[in-house]
Amino acid sequence: MQSKIRSLASDTIVYGISSVVARFLTFLLTPLYTNYLSASEIGDVTSIYVMIAFVNVVYSFGLEPAFMRFWEQGDDVSNQRVFSVSVVSVAAIGVVITALTILFAGPISTSWFLQLKGNGASYVAIAAFVPLLDVLVLIPFARLRMQKQPRTFAILRFVSVAVTVVLNLVFVVGMGMRIEGALFAGLIGSAATLFFFIPSLADVFRSVMNDVSASMKLLREMLRFGIPTLPSSFSAMMVQVADRPILLMLTSSTMVGMYQTNFRLAIPMMMFVQVFEYAWKPFYLGHRNDPEARQLFARVFTLFTIVCGAVFLVTTLFMPYLVQMPFIGGRFINPLYWSGLDIIPVVLFAYFFNGVFINLAAGFHIEKRTSFFPLATGIAAIVSVAATWLLVPHYGIMGAAWAKVAAYVAGAAILYVSLLRVYPVPYDLLRVGATITITAVVYGAVKMMPNDPTIQLAACLAALPVYLFLLFVTRIFGTSTLRTLLGILKQ
Repeated sequence: MQSKIRSLASDTIVYGISSVVARFLTFLLTPLYTNYLSASEIGDVTSIYVMIAFVNVVYSFGLEPAFMRFWEQGDDVSNQRVFSVSVVSVAAIGVVITALTILFAGPISTSWFLQLKGNGASYVAIAAFVPLLDVLVLIPFARLRMQKQPRTFAILRFVSVAVTVVLNLVFVVGMGMRIEGALFAGLIGSAATLFFFIPSLADVFRSVMNDVSASMKLLREMLRFGIPTLPSSFSAMMVQVADRPILLMLTSSTMVGMYQTNFRLAIPMMMFVQVFEYAWKPFYLGHRNDPEARQLFARVFTLFTIVCGAVFLVTTLFMPYLVQMPFIGGRFINPLYWSGLDIIPVVLFAYFFNGVFINLAAGFHIEKRTSFFPLATGIAAIVSVAATWLLVPHYGIMGAAWAKVAAYVAGAAILYVSLLRVYPVPYDLLRVGATITITAVVYGAVKMMPNDPTIQLAACLAALPVYLFLLFVTRIFGTSTLRTLLGILKQ
């Protein structure tokens, strides 16, 4: 079991190091925008990318999880057919939706969802190509994951992000293109990785047409698996980003810019959860037939919670120092946005429960019972929308942040109850709960320290060692866990 956990951790580290670097580069756009765009313009860019996020769900049509589920290790002929059918299908859907988006760019730009002014129609037309380019590389990236090529995957993701960030410096800072510059940079960044995959995409249409009947039969089978994940994916996207358009309707684009800026400061937890997910799905699918699989998954969940506790403490305690550092155009984050820093601990908590959901999802994919996802994510989406509408008028952006927590907790709770019937896993909830409690106690103790800069800094520096010490004393972080982590570091 230890070697399998180390294998998962090794892949997570490969995905993680590259994603941390890439996400950090993307994160640098946040302080860049606060110094070169107004809060209202940041709100507009945010709203456009929220639209892209929703459209991406429709473009994929559930074929990414279907592709990964129908992948069979060692069967190259079958895998090539699955790959070709998936690529051709998502490309056809993407071209149609992109064309319709450009055709109706004007009405879309002035809709309640965006409320863009000025050159809004041109913004929408530019942005329409981003999800198309994304979907063309969606299945090739999924194949890299199933082929256990995390390094290639990571490098290509990094290249895309690096191009986007560099072009933001050129267009937004150098040329003063503002919103157009941010959109063009994202568009070209999305196109950057497509060139690498062109050779592998060259023969996919011919492969599908060589046996249309078999291809259509396979597509129907994949859609039977993938389509039930669409409501789940759409609901999950609602949980992730629906708060922005609701916040726009209830307040203003300036408030959306304030919320988005501080929300993104919780990026360390988001990055960890994301890179864990990249490695997690191939891991549990690869070990689904192991006799010790369920104990293995339970152990992973405990380790996941321990790491999340550490990420929470480091992020919440040191972010107020980070935002004050010098940066291009001023401070790392413009002081005008510091009043929203209080939402960071809440957002981190929300991301943790998103990770809980990802852990619990393993059993449903293994048993091919993806029909349970729409219930969990649908309830989470309803909670997200209802809580945002209810809390924002009274608590502003803090209300939106707590609505996010409520949504993720609701989704995870529903999934856990359902998992007991579908694929019971002996999660050590006592250790998980104790880890969360220790994290909260250490965080609260630091916040209760006297308001003296020296004492506060010393308390922040001591928080992580104290957290690890308490885990060790309470035997949550035992010798076996230590051996596992040392093995990871050695590897």
